[in-house]
Amino acid sequence: MYRYFMLTTIEISHPLSFRDVIGRWPTTRAFARDAGCSPTLVRQWRHRDSVPAHYWPRIVEGAARRGIVLVDLRLLAQLAVRRRVPVAGVRA
Repeated sequence: MYRYFMLTTIEISHPLSFRDVIGRWPTTRAFARDAGCSPTLVRQWRHRDSVPAHYWPRIVEGAARRGIVLVDLRLLAQLAVRRRVPVAGVRA
């Protein structure tokens, strides 16, 4: 109950990127442990602002286990789609 009242605005708002999702974990190592990969790989994902889809179920399970709110499969899919949709007026 006490932790609920201590949440910051950042913690209770929806993550806007995979970087934001990764940043909700206490450490890169903790995220890597939950995702089932190395901390080095997590740093690469953070840099690319991308997480491969086959890691998502473990990430969601880890978030639930740690009490990290607003991280679910739907959110991760939305973030992935946002990365793929070209911005109007920007050429590849």
